[in-house]
Amino acid sequence: MAQRFLAPEVTFEGLIKQNGTVSNDNHVITRGYLHGNVLNGIHPDSANYASVVADNGVNKLKIDPLTITSVTVNSSEADLSAFISNVYTGSNFQEGDIVFLTSPSPTEAYIHNGGTAGTASDWELVNSGLSDAQIRSKLSASAGIDYNSATGEFTADQAEIKAFFSAGTGLSYADGEFSLNATSDQITEGSNNLFYKNSRVDSYLSGGTAITYTNGVIAFNGSTDDVSEGTALYFTQARSRGSIQADPAAGNLLTYNSTSGDIAVQLSAVFAEFSAGQGLTFNGGEYTLDANTDDIVQTAGATNKFYADSLVDAHLSGGTAITYTNGVIAFNGSTDDVSEGTALYFTQARSRESIQADPAAGNLLTYDDASGDIAVMLSSIRKGFANQSLTANTGLQLTHNLGERLVHVSAMDGSGNKVELEVVYTSTSVVTVESVQNLTGIDIAVSL
Repeated sequence: MAQRFLAPEVTFEGLIKQNGTVSNDNHVITRGYLHGNVLNGIHPDSANYASVVADNGVNKLKIDPLTITSVTVNSSEADLSAFISNVYTGSNFQEGDIVFLTSPSPTEAYIHNGGTAGTASDWELVNSGLSDAQIRSKLSASAGIDYNSATGEFTADQAEIKAFFSAGTGLSYADGEFSLNATSDQITEGSNNLFYKNSRVDSYLSGGTAITYTNGVIAFNGSTDDVSEGTALYFTQARSRGSIQADPAAGNLLTYNSTSGDIAVQLSAVFAEFSAGQGLTFNGGEYTLDANTDDIVQTAGATNKFYADSLVDAHLSGGTAITYTNGVIAFNGSTDDVSEGTALYFTQARSRESIQADPAAGNLLTYDDASGDIAVMLSSIRKGFANQSLTANTGLQLTHNLGERLVHVSAMDGSGNKVELEVVYTSTSVVTVESVQNLTGIDIAVSL
């Protein structure tokens, strides 16, 4: 299967060898093929007679003139134009040949300059004393310049000059006016007005008092000590003490000191409200009973009865998760019958909240404590860019946000053939790819 290398420049270390026969114009040739089939230079013995000349980027062999200069005197042709039309064929004279035209006045002398165009450009005028008309007839104009041979005046042809220009990438051109129509993707970043990048924001921002900033996340990590008081007031003892008072209603024995916060019921005030009745004595807040239960008869139908085991057995019974039999209390329930205290029961929510993804840099694992799902997302290790178009020798920035500068970049065309592109590892979130020719429908993948 064919593999296309479209990087603008590929440097190979070592030797590259080729098997096969050179048969097509786009085949790379070997050193042996070059020596056997291509003219490489001029032998030193012939250096004075021939040379290699570059013509439009192609080396061509040039044979220097070897004949003796000829001199021709022509009295029949009125000027050089007539001589070229009636005598000169483009090949019957060579470099250095001299022609005298005696019909014009004064006589005109021309020397052949070695040209092969078959026109006046092959000849150079070597004598002076020409008339204005003769001088003007020797002049002409090229594209962008107009020439009036009657007056000898040269003028600029604005329409032709404007036609010389055209707009390239990021520019438009109409009627001699260039306009910028580029986007920020086509403009190189300067040193002052920089493009937006998450990494630049992260390096610029930091946390202050009670605030942390990490990778675009702003969080509060302080306490009430870091928050100034607004209409919602903080607790102080003075505020708490000032918000309560002793009920001023008659008969209330309670006293309250709002300065110290002390609440009191004075014994003397309480004692003053009590007195002893029959069978009791009261002294300084103390009642004294002189009798005992043996001295008290329990009457039939009494509500306050003396203790008896039978009364206890008749009164007690088992409830939820408890049995009672003849003074024995036993637990017969399960955790469903026991309310939760500081020792907590298992729940999925508590189990999920007890674990988390390691927040250390470079960890690709994510964890959802609501569902309990643990995952390593494909998007955190691979970013795909489908159906991309590349302009020849123009970088295309791809934002992958994988957090690593050195990543792997691969590409293929619509037929599934691998395409080699030049890659610049721009930052931990961006790579730039480039091709030597225009490409469309290219799928590119960036991965760790």
